[in-house]
Amino acid sequence: MSGANEGFNPRDALSPRASWQLIDVLHEDEQWSMAIGRWRDESKWRPVLAQRWNGGKGEKGNPVSHGFATWFVLPDDTYSLYLRSPFIPETKRPFVKDILGI
Repeated sequence: MSGANEGFNPRDALSPRASWQLIDVLHEDEQWSMAIGRWRDESKWRPVLAQRWNGGKGEKGNPVSHGFATWFVLPDDTYSLYLRSPFIPETKRPFVKDILGI
């Protein structure tokens, strides 16, 4: 984890384990994070972009479900906006596009 974030480490948001697999944290600052991962819809896994608020020191941030930190899966239609933003580092964009199939 980078030293900038005194709150919850987004790499520890691994729930729900049956539906979420973290691939990489793409953006992290003291307020929020963005990641690429895999989300399970019914019986099929698909690559997704997700975000979460990190929270302050000693907090789990948001969203949280049943006491466990989780990620909010972004709508597919927003991916092109994030791929053009500074929130996905230019060096990681080819990797993200490849995983997303864009």
